[in-house]
Amino acid sequence: MADFSTPSEIARESLKRLAMDRVAPTPDNYRAYYHRIAGTKSIDGFPDEAFRGIASELPKTSPAQQRFARRFDEAISSQSWPAVRAALREVSEATGAPDVPWAPLIQQIIDHMDRHHAAFTKARKKESLKHVLDASSTAAPILHSRLSNLIKHWSSSASDDDTAGIKPAEPADQIPDTAPAPAPGPASLPSSTVVHAGIPPEVSGALDELMRRGVGALLADAPELQTCVTHFGARLNPWPDHSAQPALLTDLHELILKLEWSGEDLSGIRRALIALVQLLIDNISKLVIDDKWLTGQLSVVSEAFAQPLDIRILDEVERRLRDVIDQQGRLKQELTDAQFRLKQMLAGFVDRLADMSESAGSFHDNLERSSIRIAEAKDISELSNVVEDMLRETRVAQEDARRSRDDLTSLQQQVEQANVEIGKLQNELHHTSELVRHDPLTGALNRKGLDEALEREISRARRRDVPLCVGLLDVDNFKRINDTHGHHAGDAALQHLAEVIRGNLRPQDSLGRYGGEEFVVILPDTDVEHAVAAVTRLQRALTTRYFLAEGQKLLITFSAGVARLEADEAAATAIDRADKAMYRAKRAGKNRVMVA
Repeated sequence: MADFSTPSEIARESLKRLAMDRVAPTPDNYRAYYHRIAGTKSIDGFPDEAFRGIASELPKTSPAQQRFARRFDEAISSQSWPAVRAALREVSEATGAPDVPWAPLIQQIIDHMDRHHAAFTKARKKESLKHVLDASSTAAPILHSRLSNLIKHWSSSASDDDTAGIKPAEPADQIPDTAPAPAPGPASLPSSTVVHAGIPPEVSGALDELMRRGVGALLADAPELQTCVTHFGARLNPWPDHSAQPALLTDLHELILKLEWSGEDLSGIRRALIALVQLLIDNISKLVIDDKWLTGQLSVVSEAFAQPLDIRILDEVERRLRDVIDQQGRLKQELTDAQFRLKQMLAGFVDRLADMSESAGSFHDNLERSSIRIAEAKDISELSNVVEDMLRETRVAQEDARRSRDDLTSLQQQVEQANVEIGKLQNELHHTSELVRHDPLTGALNRKGLDEALEREISRARRRDVPLCVGLLDVDNFKRINDTHGHHAGDAALQHLAEVIRGNLRPQDSLGRYGGEEFVVILPDTDVEHAVAAVTRLQRALTTRYFLAEGQKLLITFSAGVARLEADEAAATAIDRADKAMYRAKRAGKNRVMVA
């Protein structure tokens, strides 16, 4: 056998052997022949068989282990080293999480299991502990937190005679027979279980209703826990006697734990849903960046979820979005119809061009035939017939050209009209979308609309070198209106305020809701002196129009601060100065205007 010492000689011999053996020259076959000739060991590029053996032995008990095994199988199937590295990195990062202090917690559990508690028997404690372990067995940090809370509840119900330290309960066989019996009555109960007798039936009935209609209504997505709350409320009506109160207190502690865990789960679900909605909004915004008629809806939904959720705000946003969507649906249909008519016009234009081309081709053919007849004519009579035919064909071609010109002119006018109509509809769509840049409650500009208006007016003021002032308004005693007449009256008061202010502003002025009961007034081409006078006029106009709350006349006033934007000053800085001036007006007696 020849000795091949260099890689190039081995490679040539490998190709020769592949050809002689009539083996397909695939990379795997070439590698096998190469190592056979070189006398080295053949190693596969991707050890899928070895990896599959490892994958078959991976544990798959927890969700995290199942997820890693699934990703590892996918990496093997695709023979992707990057996927294998990513799966290994993920499981390594998961196992690298900081450890929680289990040893002290386990020691506390052991101590409390032997400790005497007035409201918890050992069986009750075992049952509570088992419930926590079953509910949180897959998440170590959550399990640690819930076990800590369980120990706190046990500690809070410890008997008075055991507060000095933790000690095991004395065995029954070591209790002397002469031990005095506890005195009857409430004094014999631990302090944590003493409940005053004689609770009126109205109170116990109200507690039952609180559990059923108050707490139970919040647990619509947890029917089992809702049933527990309802049953517990029924145990409170009528109020139980002293003998049943220790068991009642024990069940109450367990119910508190369950409600706490349910609250944690609901809070996590809420955060996840809000994050999902924000992700969808961001993705849609990137996909429809050229469709300006969608930006308004996306902005108002994003702002609604960026602040604490309020059912009234969400309902108002839904109502306004439905109105806008209905209007946009109608305009979108009209736009689609206009675009369809434009397509039909363009199709007619193409057909007309085809007719013109066909007519021109026919005329050209007739000219060719007439040219041949002229060349073959032998006398003048034959030429006269040819001339008559040419004149007739020329008149026909001329008539076709005139008709085509008229048709094309008409099509051009129709296309221009369609383009104008399409542009008008697109502007209306954009304008309709802009409607949702306003606050859903008061109709004033929302924060996004206010920022855009400020940016626009600041650019204009600096370009023309004219003054620009902003006023920050805050309703006086607004909390008192809410507390006395309810939130609906407070909302109506804000609507009344915005309506009066808009009715007394100039066309170039803008009103925006800054937050809560605060509003911002943008006053272009206005110096500080005239801005103060303008805001004072708004105060007088508001005092002349009473607000009705439940048939009662209420006088609504506001305190305001006015600031002029300095050169190169940011809008937020000017509003902050106006805000400080507004608080000075509050301290000075309210219903005043102060200059920043």
